Amino acid sequence: MGFSASAAALLVLPVPSSSSNDSDDSDAKTLPPSFAPDPKVASSPSPPPPQQQQLARQWLDLERDCNMAMKALARAGDAAQVVDLFAGLALSAPAAGAAAPSVLSYNTLLNALVEAGLAAEARGVFDRMLAAGVAPTASTFNILVKLYAWRTAEFHHAYDEIHAMRGHGVAPDVGTFSTLVTGLCRAGRLDEAWGVLDWMMQEGCLPMVHTYTPILHGYCRQGRIEEARKLMDFMEGAGCPPNIITYNVLIKALCDDGRFDEVKEVLAEIKTKGPKPSAVTYNTYMDALSKAGMAEKAVELFEDMRCEGLKPTGFTLSIALNCFCVHSKFSEVIRLLERSTELNWCAAVVAYNTVMSRLCDMERWLAILELLADMIKKGIIPNTRTFNILIQSLCIRGKLSIAINLVFNHGIPANVVTYNTLIHWSYYHGRASDADSMFEYMKKVANVAPDEVTYTIMVDGLCRQGKFDEATDCFKESLKDRLSKDLLTPLINRLGRKERIRNIVAVFREIERQGFVRNHMIFEDTVRSFCTVGFRQHTKIFNLEFLLEGILGPGKEVYPAHNGR
Repeated sequence: MGFSASAAALLVLPVPSSSSNDSDDSDAKTLPPSFAPDPKVASSPSPPPPQQQQLARQWLDLERDCNMAMKALARAGDAAQVVDLFAGLALSAPAAGAAAPSVLSYNTLLNALVEAGLAAEARGVFDRMLAAGVAPTASTFNILVKLYAWRTAEFHHAYDEIHAMRGHGVAPDVGTFSTLVTGLCRAGRLDEAWGVLDWMMQEGCLPMVHTYTPILHGYCRQGRIEEARKLMDFMEGAGCPPNIITYNVLIKALCDDGRFDEVKEVLAEIKTKGPKPSAVTYNTYMDALSKAGMAEKAVELFEDMRCEGLKPTGFTLSIALNCFCVHSKFSEVIRLLERSTELNWCAAVVAYNTVMSRLCDMERWLAILELLADMIKKGIIPNTRTFNILIQSLCIRGKLSIAINLVFNHGIPANVVTYNTLIHWSYYHGRASDADSMFEYMKKVANVAPDEVTYTIMVDGLCRQGKFDEATDCFKESLKDRLSKDLLTPLINRLGRKERIRNIVAVFREIERQGFVRNHMIFEDTVRSFCTVGFRQHTKIFNLEFLLEGILGPGKEVYPAHNGR
């Protein structure tokens, strides 16, 4: 991440969930000055001149606007811009009569750095904040606790920060302890998290639902669902009943374990105890049922959800559409897409892609074209994924020329998947020259980088044409990204069948030249391939010995010399 020179010493991060709101400056304090004020001045304060008052107002407005902008940039993950903006704000402070930005701006910067994982920079900002005479708040320390408990898992530092708070005149709050509990639970240290709960109650700070929920989540991650349910009972008895987020965590765990009857019981419990189910509740349940092959039950939940007055999300409708497609209920699919306005749902391109992909799997080519026309009619702009489904459908139907024409003459947006599809089907239909041309076009004209799939298709196609030198060169080119065993093995098999020993030796020498480690698995697969194609026969054993010497290097033995023992 690059930072401007003026901001090199500064950095920012987003805040943890906390009861201390960093938009509230009620706990913001400035460290006391190191000098004693003149008693005469103190006893008869005079109002600042109008010009100074105007400067102060302008500074407050500037800092407020900058703070809002920094928070937006932090949410977008752009810590570098946050740092630059804070640096500009800090440079403007003296001209406005301010010693430094306020603790609210420092907290925003600090939180942005923590979210970006910039631990050392965040610590540096905190130290410079103290040096500038800006007193930290509970939110400041909560951010530091988040840094050590969530990001770096240095829990001893998190405890140190909590103990240091009182030295700055700040008391830990529920947000402080909840942040530490969350970090411990993510690390699987549930017993220690319970110890923190005891500690916070000794400090006179009562746990809240967002303090208990991470512990419940931790139990569920470890498969300890019964203990999670006991914790929910404990929360009820402690006067801190679970909210819908807590219930959603339990429902997800039960769904992952296939305990759908218990999910129904939990849903009934929710309706009797008060917290209203959310779209996430239904989405979790529907998605699990769909993946478990119970699409019809998932669709029933879709209707239940609407009866509860909940608005389906894009994910909800994608699940429902997929369920209909699984059972070939395409009339229901079309009806659901047509009802999108009635459901206050903007049927996005993702929904259409979900259906079109299923139609492609089932070879419903005309239905794909009808859906494409329908989405364009509704003003929904197809994306690259949409066109890739269309291209794949055309190629499977034997309409390769139409697919190529759409990409090269009608400006359909193409990515590596598009070119992989066209190259594969060109080889499949015996149009090797078209495939070779498209491979060069994607690299040199379209500036689309080939991936492992591209190279696998090309190497296989070139070998089928007997162009072993070109296939070897293509493999060498693929090494600029990484060494793929899935690509190497079929190449060696094909070269071995044609006894292209020179090419095989060239492949291994290039692997060594590029600095890749040739492990025993690669050699084992290679020798097995040679033996499979007949190199173990006595008439070809010389070829095998020559090949292994070429791969290992001259003068190296395949097995250690027998020394008589």
